[in-house]
Amino acid sequence: MPLMIGVSPVVGWKVTNLSKKFVQSVCYLSIFAVLGAADKAYGQSFAPSKKPKLAADSPFQDPDMIYLEADELINNEDARTLTARGEVEGRYQDRTIRAEEVVYYLDQGRVIASGNVVLVSSDGTSQYAETLELSNELEAGNATNFTSRLPNGGVSGATFATRRNDDGIDLYNAYYTACSTCEDENKKTPTWQLKARRVSQDKDRNMVLYKDAVFELFGLPVLYTPYLAHPDPSQDRASGWLNPFGGYSSSKGAFIEMPYYIDMDDYSELTLTPHIYSGVNPLLKMDYRRKFYSGELNIDSSFTYASAFDKRGDAFTETDTFLRLSEHAPLGKRLRSHFFADGEFNLAKKWDWGFTAQATTDDLYLRRYDLFRPRRAGIYDGGMNRLISQIFAVGQDENFRFSASAYGFQSLRTNIRDSDADAREFIISREDDSALPIIAPKIELSHHFKDPLFKGRFEAFGDFTMLSRDIGNDYRRGTIGAEWSKSFILPAGIEAKPFGQVRYDNFEVTPYDRINETDFDDVSFSRSLGYAGMEIRWPFIKSTGNVDFIIEPRAMITKAFGNGKISELRRDTDGDGDIDIDLLQDSLEIDFDHNLIWSPNKSTGFDLWQKGLRADVGGSVSALWNDNHATLFVGQSFTDDADDIFELESGLVGSETVLDAVTGIPTERVVDKSDIVGQFELALSKNFLFDTRVRFDDDENKFRRLDTGFRYSNKIFGTNLRYYKIDRAIADSLTDLTALAPAPAEEISGSASLKLTKNWGLKYRASHDLDQDITRTQSFGLTYSDNCTTLELSYRKNNFGDDVVRDTDSIGFRISLKTLGDFGGTDDRDEF
Repeated sequence: MPLMIGVSPVVGWKVTNLSKKFVQSVCYLSIFAVLGAADKAYGQSFAPSKKPKLAADSPFQDPDMIYLEADELINNEDARTLTARGEVEGRYQDRTIRAEEVVYYLDQGRVIASGNVVLVSSDGTSQYAETLELSNELEAGNATNFTSRLPNGGVSGATFATRRNDDGIDLYNAYYTACSTCEDENKKTPTWQLKARRVSQDKDRNMVLYKDAVFELFGLPVLYTPYLAHPDPSQDRASGWLNPFGGYSSSKGAFIEMPYYIDMDDYSELTLTPHIYSGVNPLLKMDYRRKFYSGELNIDSSFTYASAFDKRGDAFTETDTFLRLSEHAPLGKRLRSHFFADGEFNLAKKWDWGFTAQATTDDLYLRRYDLFRPRRAGIYDGGMNRLISQIFAVGQDENFRFSASAYGFQSLRTNIRDSDADAREFIISREDDSALPIIAPKIELSHHFKDPLFKGRFEAFGDFTMLSRDIGNDYRRGTIGAEWSKSFILPAGIEAKPFGQVRYDNFEVTPYDRINETDFDDVSFSRSLGYAGMEIRWPFIKSTGNVDFIIEPRAMITKAFGNGKISELRRDTDGDGDIDIDLLQDSLEIDFDHNLIWSPNKSTGFDLWQKGLRADVGGSVSALWNDNHATLFVGQSFTDDADDIFELESGLVGSETVLDAVTGIPTERVVDKSDIVGQFELALSKNFLFDTRVRFDDDENKFRRLDTGFRYSNKIFGTNLRYYKIDRAIADSLTDLTALAPAPAEEISGSASLKLTKNWGLKYRASHDLDQDITRTQSFGLTYSDNCTTLELSYRKNNFGDDVVRDTDSIGFRISLKTLGDFGGTDDRDEF
């Protein structure tokens, strides 16, 4: 008998009172989801919603309107009870309750629902109980065999739950899990669950308290604590302990990290994380974040008072022998720390400013304590194993960009290696921070607009850079210029794109005499440069019904003019033909590939300029069918009467001294064409991808660079493999100055994963230096995964040539629990 009832006495106050009190109980019973308090999603079910999520025209917007439906409604005036029986359903605002029977005791002020009681909230939370009891004033409540299913997939329950007179909540013999056992009929025990003899809510302190808590994994108890407490999850943020992290490191021993979160105010927060080790002194890490109306500030820092130690956890002492750079030996116990900060703020519409500050007391501090590298921020990046501190201002829109910045570096490129396996003798190699530049300022400006005559794309640009060092060349350069281009579609589908550029540079450089540790006289000069050219593309498309073929020949002719004055930047002071002073600051790393071929200026910066005529030719062939494609590209660059400014290792034109095979007389070999560059890519649906990139010297008839690899994956198996080979001269040019061993010229690396069963799998990853026949890194993982849990047992081994910090063996265990987070791990957390 369905009834839509208001609280006016017209219908009858007894039925109305029963219905309203009964259905309003939905608000309060939802708080029994407290056992899942570790996840803030539960906070929605901790208290009744203040604003029900109802349609604007819903009759339940009226707080005095309820809905009650039952097979029968009995009013026993002698017993002073009202009983709704048989598929009872009540609705109050956005909450619904269902039961087999509801009894309202008028004199006692009690409401008892029994028989498959179900409470459904608007957020999707569903709660179940065998019986439910509430007082007339809703000051206390009880439930037996209580269960709650939460919107995030979690399930909590208790044998008995009660709401105290002080508005606190108690659950007895309670549990929480995010695992679903009903999906597998043979699986009666969840993968994990958290049990407690008693769980209480402290309303005054906004805390949840556990007594005799036990964490079970695969039905086995693995962790017990007599007392556990954390903030009430109904709070948006609250101070308290976060999930701990533990493991074992070969250099630091067993360790545990215990983060403590501090809610400072509505706009700022701080996390303090003590790192406690069994083998070395503890460390304290701090993470601070503050929001402003115009931006955000982030600070990440740590400190410890300790000695520097090697991969075995042994501190370096005065008894150790350092055969190289002994003045930089990491001796003594002292304060060691790192400090990273970044911020970005809005100045005005389309204008921002920001900064990064990055510093450590020791080059190997971050790696030694397994701390993460700084997050990407700012407009410049320090690169591999270098920190950068910068300040900048940027303004931009779709046609305009301006930036002004200043930045400097700290190098972390330090290695300490064993020189003797039987004695503590070490060799230090490092990059000198004094030789790294400080750029202040660097100003860049560009503005795009359509030219009024041909409607082409016109860009005016400028760049001013000042660079200084404690040791090395100082550098000042100003550049202004303009560039124009326009695309035309000619008959037969030919695309023609004329282009041109004019540029003026002014240089002032102070060379540094490393032998006498003093400066040479300033070198000042200016130059006017430019180029003009035409790019032609002629695509042909052929469709066979199942396959679309695209053939596109492409060519670009560029005439560059102006004296690049390379002799001013690369100076031969004694006239012997060798470069004694190299003043180049940009354009240092040029690697010709299929992307660079279509750039009119093949240098990567402003310093190098090649005058002369250049022709770039190439073409591509593509086939596309269904979700598959295959593409082949080949290209080469030719010059005539061009300056000899590039090294042969770059793959561009250049010259080199060679010995005649018969006479042995050295001769100059001039190359007027580049290496051939190519790329082939084959993709078959979403499962297979093969990619090969090559650089081939057709004069020497050998590959200068070969980079090939593939990846394949399906539901059971996945793998990827990469083979990499470069010419030895190129490898030597890429070798880090701080490395004692040359960069590998030939390497193979890859990984594989195999799904053994529905839940169990294997992973393997390795990198092998074919030059030295050494496996540099390898890792193995055994994983378990289901709907609520990921477990991983991993092993990792590093071999970087007797490196006393990076050469490690580690084994670890990682657990990821849905809604609760991660526990455990190794000292190489980011490797898998």
